[in-house]
Amino acid sequence: MKPVKPRYSLGFFLPHALRWLVTGSLLVLLGIGVYIGIRFYHVDNQLYLWWASMRPSQTAKAPQSGSLPLQTYWMEIDSRVVAGIDRNLSGLAFNTDTKQLIAVINRPATLLTMDLEGRILHRHKLRHASDVEGVAYLGNNRIALAEEGRGRIVIAQLPKSATADLDLQDATSFALDLGSSKEMTRDNAGFEGLGYDQNHDQLYVAKEHSPRALYRIGGLGDYLKTGHFTMRIENLDHWLEDNDIGTDLSSVDVNVLNGHLLLLSDESQRIVELNQDGAVVNQVELRSMPGSNDGVPQAEGLALGPDGTLYMISEPNLFYRLRPAPLTR
Repeated sequence: MKPVKPRYSLGFFLPHALRWLVTGSLLVLLGIGVYIGIRFYHVDNQLYLWWASMRPSQTAKAPQSGSLPLQTYWMEIDSRVVAGIDRNLSGLAFNTDTKQLIAVINRPATLLTMDLEGRILHRHKLRHASDVEGVAYLGNNRIALAEEGRGRIVIAQLPKSATADLDLQDATSFALDLGSSKEMTRDNAGFEGLGYDQNHDQLYVAKEHSPRALYRIGGLGDYLKTGHFTMRIENLDHWLEDNDIGTDLSSVDVNVLNGHLLLLSDESQRIVELNQDGAVVNQVELRSMPGSNDGVPQAEGLALGPDGTLYMISEPNLFYRLRPAPLTR
């Protein structure tokens, strides 16, 4: 007797096809979720930080001579709401002439003057500005602004009136090629911080991520004095690659007393101090700082006062003040 060949009906194939369709759809959705998580929310960085926190702790390097005593700092003001701001508080700088703070809101583009308690003193609308994320004080009532959306640095004079707008249409500006402005705007990966060293006439520019980047620009002082603008641009990315800086760069400032650089990482919740050669001389974890409840979520701006006080802001509207602990006798 010849063997009877099995007969397969449409009802037999349908469950198998449906299973493959469901499996394929789930894999596609998983791939999309992984892409979005890495591209826009940097889940890979967060997993790395979690993995690093689970590893056996290593002995931290001792602070080097001339560095700030970051290990003695405490959170004197923790997450104070800045009255009058609902969202988008961004870059921060210390005005060494008025002993006040300068901050920016990226949308709507606004320049703020604040006291050292985090209260708004003056508010200036920034006209012809796009997505302003960083600010640095250059001295003599001049500032530099970082426009993330357009990928440019703008030099402007502070308004003389307490209520006047600041029009940037005809202000001196220059651009750095950090990728397409469309990509930087979409991924929030462009200019994120500015810091100026008045003693050495050096402007530091930090790019947040994808990838992180750090530049040093000389020649601004010559322009402010003579009107002739000759830039000297250095790429300092090797400083980031050679050191455990953090997974992103939210802000940068300079200690004018010795030219040391302070880098703020939001994702890593860390302040790292570099000397003029780019070597780490000190660092501190914000989550472990005395007086801090939960670090500084979405840290955006860092400014160093001449007495060593650190001021910070975070989105949407929070203010922080960090001081060295008083010496005990």
